[in-house]
Amino acid sequence: MQPDDHVCLCFRVSLRKLQNHLERERPTVASQLSECLGAGTGCGWCVPFLRRLHAQHVAGTLPALDESPEDYAARRTQYRAGRRHGTYDRPSSDPMASDPDRSPAPSVRVPLTQLRRGQRAIVDCSNLADLPEGERCLLHAMGMHDDCQLRVCSPGAPCIVQIDDTRLGISAEVARRIMVTPIEDGDRRAP
Repeated sequence: MQPDDHVCLCFRVSLRKLQNHLERERPTVASQLSECLGAGTGCGWCVPFLRRLHAQHVAGTLPALDESPEDYAARRTQYRAGRRHGTYDRPSSDPMASDPDRSPAPSVRVPLTQLRRGQRAIVDCSNLADLPEGERCLLHAMGMHDDCQLRVCSPGAPCIVQIDDTRLGISAEVARRIMVTPIEDGDRRAP
Protein backbone atom coordinates (compact mmCIF):
# COMPACT_ATOMS: atom_id res chain seq x y z
CA MET A 1 0.00 0.00 0.00
CA GLN A 2 1.36 3.41 -0.97
CA PRO A 3 1.17 6.46 1.35
CA ASP A 4 -1.74 8.05 -0.52
CA ASP A 5 -3.83 4.86 -0.62
CA HIS A 6 -6.80 4.82 1.74
CA VAL A 7 -6.70 2.62 4.83
CA CYS A 8 -10.13 3.76 6.07
CA LEU A 9 -12.25 3.55 2.95
CA CYS A 10 -15.42 4.84 4.68
CA PHE A 11 -13.83 8.19 5.49
CA ARG A 12 -11.04 8.16 2.90
CA VAL A 13 -8.20 8.32 5.42
CA SER A 14 -4.90 7.63 3.72
CA LEU A 15 -1.91 5.77 5.07
CA ARG A 16 0.06 9.03 4.90
CA LYS A 17 -2.51 10.83 7.09
CA LEU A 18 -2.37 8.02 9.62
CA GLN A 19 1.45 7.98 9.59
CA ASN A 20 1.53 11.74 10.17
CA HIS A 21 -1.09 11.48 12.92
CA LEU A 22 0.93 8.75 14.66
CA GLU A 23 4.11 10.81 14.48
CA ARG A 24 2.49 14.09 15.53
CA GLU A 25 0.00 12.94 18.18
CA ARG A 26 1.78 9.79 19.45
CA PRO A 27 -1.43 7.99 20.52
CA THR A 28 -0.96 5.66 23.46
CA VAL A 29 -3.64 3.21 22.30
CA ALA A 30 -4.78 2.22 18.81
CA SER A 31 -8.33 3.47 19.40
CA GLN A 32 -6.98 7.03 19.43
CA LEU A 33 -6.39 6.70 15.68
CA SER A 34 -10.11 7.38 15.33
CA GLU A 35 -9.20 11.01 16.06
CA CYS A 36 -7.59 11.07 12.62
CA LEU A 37 -10.62 12.01 10.51
CA GLY A 38 -12.79 9.28 12.07
CA ALA A 39 -10.65 6.37 10.90
CA GLY A 40 -12.11 3.06 12.00
CA THR A 41 -15.51 4.41 13.04
CA GLY A 42 -17.40 3.46 9.88
CA CYS A 43 -17.85 -0.15 8.83
CA GLY A 44 -15.05 -1.44 11.06
CA TRP A 45 -13.09 -3.19 8.32
CA CYS A 46 -9.92 -1.18 8.88
CA VAL A 47 -9.80 -1.59 12.68
CA PRO A 48 -7.30 -4.52 12.65
CA PHE A 49 -5.12 -2.64 10.18
CA LEU A 50 -5.18 0.46 12.38
CA ARG A 51 -4.11 -1.71 15.30
CA ARG A 52 -1.26 -3.07 13.19
CA LEU A 53 -0.13 0.45 12.21
CA HIS A 54 -0.22 1.54 15.85
CA ALA A 55 1.81 -1.50 16.94
CA GLN A 56 4.43 -0.76 14.27
CA HIS A 57 4.66 2.86 15.43
CA VAL A 58 5.04 1.81 19.07
CA ALA A 59 7.80 -0.62 18.01
CA GLY A 60 9.64 2.27 16.36
CA THR A 61 9.17 1.23 12.73
CA LEU A 62 7.50 3.21 9.97
CA PRO A 63 3.84 2.13 9.91
CA ALA A 64 3.11 0.33 6.64
CA LEU A 65 0.74 -2.24 5.17
CA ASP A 66 1.77 -4.94 2.71
CA GLU A 67 -1.71 -5.16 1.16
CA SER A 68 -2.24 -4.01 -2.42
CA PRO A 69 -4.99 -1.34 -2.59
CA GLU A 70 -6.98 -3.52 -5.01
CA ASP A 71 -6.87 -6.62 -2.77
CA TYR A 72 -7.61 -4.50 0.30
CA ALA A 73 -10.70 -2.93 -1.32
CA ALA A 74 -11.91 -6.28 -2.66
CA ARG A 75 -11.60 -7.94 0.76
CA ARG A 76 -13.45 -5.02 2.34
CA THR A 77 -16.28 -5.41 -0.18
CA GLN A 78 -16.54 -9.10 0.79
CA TYR A 79 -16.49 -8.15 4.48
CA ARG A 80 -19.31 -5.63 4.04
CA ALA A 81 -21.38 -8.07 1.99
CA GLY A 82 -20.91 -10.62 4.75
CA ARG A 83 -22.07 -8.10 7.34
CA ARG A 84 -25.31 -7.66 5.42
CA HIS A 85 -25.90 -11.41 5.37
CA GLY A 86 -24.80 -12.05 8.95
CA THR A 87 -21.45 -13.63 8.09
CA TYR A 88 -18.14 -11.92 8.74
CA ASP A 89 -14.81 -12.29 7.02
CA ARG A 90 -12.48 -10.25 9.20
CA PRO A 91 -8.78 -9.95 8.46
CA SER A 92 -6.83 -12.72 10.18
CA SER A 93 -4.94 -10.14 12.26
CA ASP A 94 -8.18 -9.24 14.05
CA PRO A 95 -8.55 -11.05 17.38
CA MET A 96 -12.32 -11.18 16.84
CA ALA A 97 -11.79 -13.30 13.73
CA SER A 98 -10.95 -16.37 15.80
CA ASP A 99 -13.23 -15.70 18.77
CA PRO A 100 -16.85 -16.46 17.86
CA ASP A 101 -18.05 -15.22 21.27
CA ARG A 102 -16.82 -11.73 20.39
CA SER A 103 -18.24 -11.63 16.86
CA PRO A 104 -20.96 -9.03 16.27
CA ALA A 105 -24.54 -10.20 15.96
CA PRO A 106 -25.97 -10.62 12.46
CA SER A 107 -27.26 -7.42 10.90
CA VAL A 108 -30.93 -6.77 10.23
CA ARG A 109 -32.22 -4.68 7.34
CA VAL A 110 -34.99 -2.18 8.03
CA PRO A 111 -36.63 0.63 6.04
CA LEU A 112 -34.85 3.98 6.35
CA THR A 113 -38.03 5.39 7.92
CA GLN A 114 -37.42 3.29 11.06
CA LEU A 115 -34.17 5.00 12.03
CA ARG A 116 -33.95 7.64 14.76
CA ARG A 117 -32.25 11.03 14.61
CA GLY A 118 -28.47 10.59 14.71
CA GLN A 119 -28.58 6.88 13.92
CA ARG A 120 -26.16 5.58 11.27
CA ALA A 121 -26.75 2.83 8.76
CA ILE A 122 -25.36 1.12 5.67
CA VAL A 123 -27.57 1.44 2.59
CA ASP A 124 -28.98 -1.35 0.42
CA CYS A 125 -30.58 0.19 -2.67
CA SER A 126 -31.80 -3.07 -4.19
CA ASN A 127 -35.45 -2.19 -3.47
CA LEU A 128 -35.23 0.96 -5.60
CA ALA A 129 -35.45 -0.91 -8.91
CA ASP A 130 -39.08 0.11 -9.37
CA LEU A 131 -38.32 3.84 -9.02
CA PRO A 132 -38.15 5.84 -12.25
CA GLU A 133 -34.64 5.79 -13.67
CA GLY A 134 -34.28 9.56 -13.26
CA GLU A 135 -34.94 9.34 -9.51
CA ARG A 136 -32.54 6.41 -9.07
CA CYS A 137 -29.84 8.28 -10.99
CA LEU A 138 -30.40 11.43 -8.94
CA LEU A 139 -30.07 9.54 -5.64
CA HIS A 140 -26.91 7.87 -6.90
CA ALA A 141 -25.44 11.18 -8.12
CA MET A 142 -26.00 12.64 -4.66
CA GLY A 143 -24.04 9.79 -3.08
CA MET A 144 -26.69 7.19 -2.22
CA HIS A 145 -25.54 3.81 -3.47
CA ASP A 146 -25.23 0.29 -2.11
CA ASP A 147 -22.97 0.04 0.92
CA CYS A 148 -22.67 3.78 1.49
CA GLN A 149 -23.02 4.95 5.06
CA LEU A 150 -25.58 7.56 6.07
CA ARG A 151 -26.67 9.36 9.21
CA VAL A 152 -30.26 10.44 9.88
CA CYS A 153 -30.40 14.17 10.55
CA SER A 154 -34.18 14.42 10.76
CA PRO A 155 -36.60 11.50 10.52
CA GLY A 156 -40.07 12.02 9.09
CA ALA A 157 -41.26 13.56 5.85
CA PRO A 158 -39.01 14.49 4.29
CA CYS A 159 -36.40 12.24 5.86
CA ILE A 160 -33.15 14.20 5.92
CA VAL A 161 -29.98 12.13 5.81
CA GLN A 162 -26.31 12.95 5.51
CA ILE A 163 -23.97 11.00 3.24
CA ASP A 164 -20.38 12.19 3.51
CA ASP A 165 -20.74 16.00 3.36
CA THR A 166 -24.08 16.00 1.51
CA ARG A 167 -27.52 16.24 3.11
CA LEU A 168 -30.48 14.84 1.20
CA GLY A 169 -34.20 15.33 1.76
CA ILE A 170 -35.99 12.10 0.80
CA SER A 171 -39.74 11.75 0.49
CA ALA A 172 -41.43 9.32 2.88
CA GLU A 173 -42.47 7.15 -0.09
CA VAL A 174 -38.87 6.74 -1.30
CA ALA A 175 -37.45 6.45 2.25
CA ARG A 176 -39.76 3.47 2.89
CA ARG A 177 -38.17 1.66 -0.08
CA ILE A 178 -34.58 2.24 0.99
CA MET A 179 -33.46 -0.68 3.13
CA VAL A 180 -30.60 -0.06 5.56
CA THR A 181 -28.59 -2.02 8.09
CA PRO A 182 -28.39 0.05 11.28
CA ILE A 183 -24.95 0.46 12.74
CA GLU A 184 -25.25 -0.19 16.44
CA ASP A 185 -22.82 1.30 18.94
CA GLY A 186 -20.90 -1.97 19.02
CA ASP A 187 -20.45 -1.85 15.22
CA ARG A 188 -19.11 1.70 15.38
CA ARG A 189 -16.28 0.87 17.73
CA ALA A 190 -13.02 2.59 17.18
CA PRO A 191 -9.79 0.64 16.68
